[in-house]
Amino acid sequence: MAKKSKKNNVKKTTDKKSRILYWLAAIVIGLPLLLLAFIYFTTKEQVGTPTTGNRFKDSLDPAITEKHITEIKENLKFDGVEDVEINLQSATLHITMDLDDKSGDEQVTSVLNKTYDQVNKVLPIETYFTNHEHKKMYDLDIHVYNYIPEDDNTDGWVYKEKIKNAASKNAIVDTLSEPRNSEVCNSLLEEQKEAEKVENKQ
Repeated sequence: MAKKSKKNNVKKTTDKKSRILYWLAAIVIGLPLLLLAFIYFTTKEQVGTPTTGNRFKDSLDPAITEKHITEIKENLKFDGVEDVEINLQSATLHITMDLDDKSGDEQVTSVLNKTYDQVNKVLPIETYFTNHEHKKMYDLDIHVYNYIPEDDNTDGWVYKEKIKNAASKNAIVDTLSEPRNSEVCNSLLEEQKEAEKVENKQ
C-alpha cells in the first residue's frame, strides 16, 4: 500500500509539473500571437483613414500665400516665355517655364536667373528659402526649358534647373539636357547599340 501511495504521489507531482509546463508554453506562445492579432486588427481599422497632423508645425513662418504666387507669375512675362506654371507642394515652390522652341542655351540661362531674381524680390531668399534656428523654411525649384523631346532627337534641346534647398546656403544650377559625364554616357549608349545589334541577329 505504501508503494502504491508513493507511486500516486509521484504521478500527481508529474501531472502537476506537466500542467504547469503546458500553461507556461501556452502563455509563451499565446502572448506574441495576441500581440500580433492586436496590431493586425488595429492597423486594418486605420486603412484608408488620412493621417492628420502638421509636420511643419512652428515652421514655414512667414508663409507663402496665393497673393505672392500671383505676384511672381505676373513678374515672369519675359520675352520668349510661352507658359509658366507655379505650384506650392510639400513646402517646395515649383516654377516651370516653357520657352519658345528656338530659344538657345543663353536665353534659357538668362530666364532661369531672372526668374530666381524675381522670386527674391517678392519672397526674399534669406527669409523664405533659408532655414533658421529651430525653424524649417521652403525649398525653391525652378525649371526652364525650350521644348520636351518626344523621340531620340534632342538637337537644340536645353533644359536647366535652379534649386535652392532651405538647408543649403547657395542655389545649385544643373543642366538636365546634358549628361554630367559625357564619356560614361557615350559608353553606355554604345553598349546599348551593340546589345540591340546582337538581339536583332538572333
